[in-house]
Amino acid sequence: MLTQAHAHKAAFCTQFLALLLFLSGTLLSHSADFVVSNMTQLASSMGSLKPGDSLVLATGKWANVDLLFKGKGTPAAPIYLRAQVLGKVFLTGSSRLRISGRYLVVDGLVFSGGTQTDDHLIAFRESSTILATNCRVSNCVITNYPPAIAGQDTKWVSLFGYSNRVDHCYFAGKTNPGTLLVVWLPDNAPQTPNYHLIDHNRFGPRPPLGENGAETIRVGDSSRSFNISHTIVEANLFQDCNGEVEIISNKSCENVYRGNTFIDCEGALTLRHGNRCTVEGNFFFGHNKPNTGGVRIIGEDHKVFNNYFADLSGTGTRSALTFMLALTNSPLNGYFQVKRAVVAFNTFVNCAASLRIGVATTYDETGE
Repeated sequence: MLTQAHAHKAAFCTQFLALLLFLSGTLLSHSADFVVSNMTQLASSMGSLKPGDSLVLATGKWANVDLLFKGKGTPAAPIYLRAQVLGKVFLTGSSRLRISGRYLVVDGLVFSGGTQTDDHLIAFRESSTILATNCRVSNCVITNYPPAIAGQDTKWVSLFGYSNRVDHCYFAGKTNPGTLLVVWLPDNAPQTPNYHLIDHNRFGPRPPLGENGAETIRVGDSSRSFNISHTIVEANLFQDCNGEVEIISNKSCENVYRGNTFIDCEGALTLRHGNRCTVEGNFFFGHNKPNTGGVRIIGEDHKVFNNYFADLSGTGTRSALTFMLALTNSPLNGYFQVKRAVVAFNTFVNCAASLRIGVATTYDETGE
């Protein structure tokens, strides 16, 4: 016999199931693919995007396009800008991409064989005041995209805003001045971390520039080097990244570099400015090639542990592990004293200079 309690329970379950079905149907009704084949269609579709929707670029070449991807997704239902076929949408000519909004994902685009006319090829902002938050660039490629003016300083990826991510991308062939990927810190919030994540990317060959300003990654800059960034750079592969002595240039505080692999790179992961950073569980393989290095330490309260250094031939600033010599009353773009560094449980195998303490710089590395 169905009791009154059982009846109430059955009624509640029925109502709850109906609510779930309603919410599911509502969510599904908001999810749509907008396939576009030109900029006119793209612009008209942009304003219709809702959480869960995808703006799909048709397969082929998109030449000289200024892509501004705007929208407001949610954590559970981001908005996508994606290739119709992964790796088959090519951005060429003077194309660029700007991302502006919340919970946006760019997936599967290829920038190749173009000519960069803007300072930033991919920028996580619309303007200096309209930034991206919780946005992501994934499965994308940038190769051989020189500037229109020979020798001009350009950046391929510029991370502005907060909690953005670059992952599973491939970058190679940058030959002109300018860091490949930069984390920019805000001017008005020095103690507010931006919490970016750079992970599972492959950074391919970059030839030596012969001067400062050819880092693969830079987190911060000297003028904001005491700001907290709390960026994580993990599980990336760096191969033949030979632009200059700094493969990664840390220029802010409380960043984490872990689980990365460096193969045949003529330089070092450099804690150039800033304090309280962690370098953990990275692998450096030099195969005895000239100038291959490891980690360089400047500043206070850094932790460098559980790293593996093998067959590195670099010496001086490119030694396997280097403590730099400080400047008296150092300016922001100078060399601060190494203090309270914890360096432990690292392994050195067949390195030309495993550990150097008190190394002075041999050329100008001030830069940005």
